[in-house]
Amino acid sequence: MLCREPVSRRGALRHVEGCLRSSGWPAGEKPSLIITIQGRHDRSYWLVVLARPDATLEDLDSLIRDVWVECCGHMSAFSIGKESYLSGEDEPGTSMAIPLSGLVPPGSTFSYEYDFGSTTELDLKVIGAIPIMPPEKPICLIARNNPPPFPCDACGNQAEFSLFDDEDGTLRFFCRECLVSAEPDPECTEIIENSPRTGICGYVEDPDAAVYWYPPGWNAEDLASPELEEILKKLPEFDPDDCIYTFEDPPGDAEVQAMMDAVCADIGPEIEAFIADERAAHGEFYGALAGETVMEFCVFTYGLRGKTIREWDARLVRTCLIEEMAQNPIFPEEWLENAVPILCRFLSSMEAAGRLQNAAELIAVLKEAEPAFRAAATSPEKYRDLSGRIFQRALDAGVDPEDERALMNFVQREVVVMAGMDPDDADLIEKIEYLFKDDGIAPNSGDLRVSAILFRCEEFCARLEDGTIPGRCGAIVGDLAAHPAAPLSRGDEDLWSAAVVYAACRDVGLIRPGKGGTPLAREIGSFFDLEPSSVRNKVAALKKYLTGTPGAED
Repeated sequence: MLCREPVSRRGALRHVEGCLRSSGWPAGEKPSLIITIQGRHDRSYWLVVLARPDATLEDLDSLIRDVWVECCGHMSAFSIGKESYLSGEDEPGTSMAIPLSGLVPPGSTFSYEYDFGSTTELDLKVIGAIPIMPPEKPICLIARNNPPPFPCDACGNQAEFSLFDDEDGTLRFFCRECLVSAEPDPECTEIIENSPRTGICGYVEDPDAAVYWYPPGWNAEDLASPELEEILKKLPEFDPDDCIYTFEDPPGDAEVQAMMDAVCADIGPEIEAFIADERAAHGEFYGALAGETVMEFCVFTYGLRGKTIREWDARLVRTCLIEEMAQNPIFPEEWLENAVPILCRFLSSMEAAGRLQNAAELIAVLKEAEPAFRAAATSPEKYRDLSGRIFQRALDAGVDPEDERALMNFVQREVVVMAGMDPDDADLIEKIEYLFKDDGIAPNSGDLRVSAILFRCEEFCARLEDGTIPGRCGAIVGDLAAHPAAPLSRGDEDLWSAAVVYAACRDVGLIRPGKGGTPLAREIGSFFDLEPSSVRNKVAALKKYLTGTPGAED
């Protein structure tokens, strides 16, 4: 990034040191650190950065987000030794607001994770130190890989565009000549990103954010190809009426039972023996907890992932722990701190029973992933998403959202079913009601409406290239929720969601004032099944609440 000459990953340290010494950048009293960052599962993606001695993990997190991974404001974490440092944490010992110097000296290796659902995992190493500082910011990007080649799915030549296939949920790749013949939806077509997060969670590169971390002399236009951007702009306009939105429902009772039957048919006796040992060693409560934990884990791996215990590997058990187990909607406090130890003991017992041979490897992975699992299990994002989905199910079931008691009864039953428990067990329901009341597990009906509105906004925003829109929607909803008049407690939820999305898009110039007939405005109306004029009228009311103008009407 300094001399703009080619450099291999292996030759990066020597080349970077030479460039830095001749750069004219200021010298520091203490040496800066040279750090490599690379994809754990695809090492063709790599970065080299220079960090001042007073740069923090928070600074490094910001660089990684802006250059490589940011899509929806997910949580992230660094793992250094046995300690984890989480984004958004203020507590000493877990906060990222800690200097790199002394924490990761030259030779240190550590890791990074972004998004505890669809996780992007990175490996970092401090490969050197040099008494030269970045001139304008605490950390500077010094080198990065050229975009890895992808073959065109149609002709085999080098692809330049990716197209998300709704039918099978995969990315397809096309060269510029084959792209038009594929009849792509422009909303699902992107220039191939140079990032290990390509194809995950709607990630799109943001040159304006990334260029901040580049050396002086770079601008956003250097990071984006105007030629390729023009090709995207000339694609045929997308007709929203051709789009069908589908949402996958969770497995039904019969499907879950079939998954459990598959587990029991294969390793049922071994599971029973393990649970008996747990009861004998830790008592009845923890024996039951072990049974539920192990069975849930096995159902996910056997049923949803299609892998018997003989096929378990490190990636599978880690993914199952963070992406599946952590989504449990309700659990006793003891489960959070005991789930991973229970699974580790289970793996040891399965190896002793001759059912698998790599227990040590899998146990190490589970222990390493435990902080991410706990963060995902208690993530506000998880509960916000859950609230939105349950509220929508309540509306679909005909529950009156103004009847708070009926709504809470529906919520309790849904949560119990989602947790895999019997909703007709009177004793269980009584305990759940106590938990809801005592621990605030369930929000009130107003909170559920706010969550549902924001959830619908995010559903639409997943279609947009501009990654700032979800954050703008969140800010608008937050301001409306905090307004003394409580406007979100009244009116149609979809109309509020459409108005929030419309306002956020108009704020950044995606919809120009007075141009309500633009394609994006029509698409918003189509998505929420509303007339664009109704949405614009609601936006006018919304703006009055945000600016404090009196006389606003619902």
